[in-house]
Amino acid sequence: MNNNLPVEIDGITGEVETLPPHKGQRYRCKLDSLGDVKREMAKVYREARSGLVDVQEATKLTWCLQAVGKAIEGSDLEKRIEALEAKNGH
Repeated sequence: MNNNLPVEIDGITGEVETLPPHKGQRYRCKLDSLGDVKREMAKVYREARSGLVDVQEATKLTWCLQAVGKAIEGSDLEKRIEALEAKNGH
């Protein structure tokens, strides 16, 4: 990891995760798949339960993550439909 942000080790997966930056710093996380979104939502939940993030802020972040998840689902569905149509000659 080539950043100066603190990290934590996920107790379930053993993966090293970068902790969110302090206010005003840009936060980066991978949100390319539903699995990525699920991991980030779980992280937000753990941070709220631990008192690291305000519950109201965690709720807002979770709503945003749900919207990203729905966009991923829609995009995946669109790709599947296009593949089926291409296969059937439409």
